[in-house]
Amino acid sequence: MKESNEMISTITETRPKESSSSGGKTREEIVQENSREMLKKLPPNYNIQIEVKELIKKLPGPKLLNDKGLTVPLNVFLYQEIARMQKVIALVRSTLQQIIEAIDGTIIMTP
Repeated sequence: MKESNEMISTITETRPKESSSSGGKTREEIVQENSREMLKKLPPNYNIQIEVKELIKKLPGPKLLNDKGLTVPLNVFLYQEIARMQKVIALVRSTLQQIIEAIDGTIIMTP
């Protein structure tokens, strides 16, 4: 929860503002630094089609049914949640990279 609050505050702090002290970092430098730190903390992308699917195929189901893998509803749910989480991770990674590039002046980012 703390990291998500940090991420939200970092994303909203992209507007230019004067630094309060002449020797301190500007607001943009702080946002850029925080964005780089959060990028380092993000987990790598999951390979949904190969790694995750193969691992889920090995998971057992209820003992009475002798089902395995993606024929078990709970395993299907797990696969779907991992796929959704991967989309969120990719979106956060993309947004943080765009923030860094926007502050550098490489790309234009609208509010």
